[in-house]
Amino acid sequence: MRASSDPAFGVYVHWPFCLSKCPYCDFNSHVRHAAIDEERFARAFAREIATTAERIGPRQVSSIFLGGGTPSLMQPSTVAAILDAIARHWQVAPDAEVTLEANPTSVEATRFRGYRAAGVNRVSLGVQALDDASLKALGRLHSAEEALNAVAIAKSAFDRYSFDLIYARPGQTAAMWEAELRYAIGEAAEHLSLYQLTIEPDTPFYSLHKAGKLPTPDEAEPRALYDVTP
Repeated sequence: MRASSDPAFGVYVHWPFCLSKCPYCDFNSHVRHAAIDEERFARAFAREIATTAERIGPRQVSSIFLGGGTPSLMQPSTVAAILDAIARHWQVAPDAEVTLEANPTSVEATRFRGYRAAGVNRVSLGVQALDDASLKALGRLHSAEEALNAVAIAKSAFDRYSFDLIYARPGQTAAMWEAELRYAIGEAAEHLSLYQLTIEPDTPFYSLHKAGKLPTPDEAEPRALYDVTP
């Protein structure tokens, strides 16, 4: 049991694999066309968790976040093994929030109930846009319809869920963003994550922008979109 003076802490687990690399993404994520040996990775996570527990000692876990990459490419059994490893070494608070990032493809959405059974109690969906043209431009593999279907499945499987949207996309106006936001708010529960599109070095978008092939808004346009954001 932890001492009452010890601060609670969160555990972050990174799953670094994706089906494809989004052209704006500079995160540590990788595309592998061969199958991932999930049992091997689960054992590696367990060893890392055990090593960290030996180093920092007893703690109470207040939150767990499985990010990536695309954690929803993991089988629910792999997620369960990781969560079990955390619980073996630290006390997990009864009200701990356990979040898994997910892409809203139809294949991944079918696993939501399995993640809930594994111990996940919140999903964060990388929707990014609610129209197919924008999704294609952002390099996303899902459609707007798939995204909304995934949100509906998340709503039925979890008490807590959220989804992300990217704004300041090429050609996006304040009126378009306001309409998209109003629609998103009607689909969201209690949380939306809103991100301005940023052109990061060493990404395909950066190369396109540098070559003059990807127009981006000037400073005034993103500010106008920000101003209409609730």
